[in-house]
Amino acid sequence: MTKQTVTNFALTLGLLGLTLIPSAASGQVGISSKLPGKYRATAAAQMASHQAKTPGSPSYTYTLLSFPGTLSTFANGINKGATTSKVEVVGSQGQGGFLVDASVKKTVSERYQAVNFPHSAEQSANGVNDAGQIVGYYVDSSGVQHGYERSCAKFTTIDVPFVGATATSANAINNSDEIVGGWTDSGGVTHAFTLIAGAYASFDYPGATFTTALDVNNPGEIVGFYNDTSGAGHGFSLSGGTYTSIDVPGALYTNSPGINDAGNIVGLYCATSQCVSTNEGEQGFVLSGGVFTTIAIPGEDYTYLVNINNSGVVIGGYQDAAGVDVAFMATP
Repeated sequence: MTKQTVTNFALTLGLLGLTLIPSAASGQVGISSKLPGKYRATAAAQMASHQAKTPGSPSYTYTLLSFPGTLSTFANGINKGATTSKVEVVGSQGQGGFLVDASVKKTVSERYQAVNFPHSAEQSANGVNDAGQIVGYYVDSSGVQHGYERSCAKFTTIDVPFVGATATSANAINNSDEIVGGWTDSGGVTHAFTLIAGAYASFDYPGATFTTALDVNNPGEIVGFYNDTSGAGHGFSLSGGTYTSIDVPGALYTNSPGINDAGNIVGLYCATSQCVSTNEGEQGFVLSGGVFTTIAIPGEDYTYLVNINNSGVVIGGYQDAAGVDVAFMATP
């Protein structure tokens, strides 16, 4: 994963158990309140699901997400208000986007459909709300990147109106139709934006050289990613006009792409410089009640979480030693 490409994030467990390691919360973190892959999941990743549990942590049932007929599937967004019996997940597959309706009862059933902006060869579906409105990005024939919103099967292009803007990505949408994302200026610097009731606003984490907004919950709390002046990557939350840096204790890199309505945040982090450079050893996390819980697949190269809904269902992925990226949905 290239750490700078979170604007277009297609962050990508399958049917394996997790190691859950609660750790003390960083003093920086207070909640006031997207890893391209190339191959299908390995046979080991597709074995019968089972649960892993650490005392005080939830257990999960894991479902592999694989768009039919493609070699790569990446889950990006999940609707916050999904019940335990039905969830909607959006993401990217090949050069296009997708939506999957998943019924999670005694057994899991999935129904996939393509979500493709017309006449675009490269695109991704990034976020979905409870009304089924989807946001994402597409690249036009001139190579220019635009955001989009799909509502009632109709696509609307989203381009920030800021002077010098060269690219836009819409990354998430809540039930009030508030959209968040990232845009790039003529100098190559990426900034975050909100789109509320037709009004755009640009913002940057204070002192950051790179900022993008990756998710917004229904109360309007925003999470995302920023680089500081030294180039280090951090997650952040923005609530009530207050910015909070999110850093897993001891981590050299943290990204926080998902938040639910209770303020629970998910993401990924690196504890070593090698991980920052190569992703090897990258791990996922859940931040709830000021406590980080690390999620890592034993024996795999890296694990990451992308989003979480109000029932605690998380989406994300991992990569094994063979370079296989596996997208998943984990249901508590």
